[in-house]
Amino acid sequence: MKIGCFVETYSFHTKIEAQALENFKTSAERKGHQFEYIFKKDLNRIPEFDSIFIRATTDPMNTAYVVSRTADALGKVVIDDPHSIRTCSSKVVLDGLFKQNNIPSPRSVLFAGDYSPDNLRKIIEYLKFPIVVKAPYTKFSSHVEKAHDEAELKEITSRYLKNARPIVLQEFMPTTFDWRVGMLDGKVLYLCKYHMPKGGWKVKSMVDGKQEWGKSTPIMRKNIPKKLEELAIKVTKCVGDGLYGLDIKEVNGEYYCIEINDNPSFYAGIEDSKDHDIYDKIIDRLTSGRPVKPGTYRLNEDCII
Repeated sequence: MKIGCFVETYSFHTKIEAQALENFKTSAERKGHQFEYIFKKDLNRIPEFDSIFIRATTDPMNTAYVVSRTADALGKVVIDDPHSIRTCSSKVVLDGLFKQNNIPSPRSVLFAGDYSPDNLRKIIEYLKFPIVVKAPYTKFSSHVEKAHDEAELKEITSRYLKNARPIVLQEFMPTTFDWRVGMLDGKVLYLCKYHMPKGGWKVKSMVDGKQEWGKSTPIMRKNIPKKLEELAIKVTKCVGDGLYGLDIKEVNGEYYCIEINDNPSFYAGIEDSKDHDIYDKIIDRLTSGRPVKPGTYRLNEDCII
């Protein structure tokens, strides 16, 4: 079969990301498939391929979404499919998904700019300081900040609301690491701990004026805690049977989902270091002939783009 891999080079920042991409190509060719990188200039060539694998930023304002919709409309197997992109790329949509499906997650409220004293008091009493402020569309926590008092909350939210509304205000849940659970076809594909850098509170944090990434600890997927696996399966059933990276916090033995990423990053030597078959499994899914099926969660009409 012929796989088209849509890439945008600015999405890759390290050699191990590029190596992971090559590992997909090697896996496909070893199985007798063609694997060709395609770019923005190749959109008219999508009908040539049996399946499309997107390795680029995938919010609905980007070219990758056009690629996904085009391939999906043509009946191709496409990862990421349009439904998954629309669902996962918006923190506001995910907030609704968590609440409507009783997914354990940090307490949160949507905020559209009501700064009346009564409303602020209710929010602060419910979430407590510090409060995490999230823009609807963000990658690698680039528009996620922490407010420690009311003045800071007003400053951050007013800045974010210039670009989008509503935004998400969330309870701060401090942990030393986030679980990253890779899911494919409703099953666990890989498992990692993404640690916070020293002095930081996110996996990618500003520390002493510099952006720092925390370390990663890969773990064999067969060793996933049972409750964590159950939550991961429950979450992905809501979205679909495609490829996802779930970010989950563990507090006192309980698990809380904070994000579902429709286009999880792969770094050679990290996500693949314990379960070496992850590239093969994704290639097998792309060549299965089975389009990705949306999950049980249905987007509001306002979210359809």
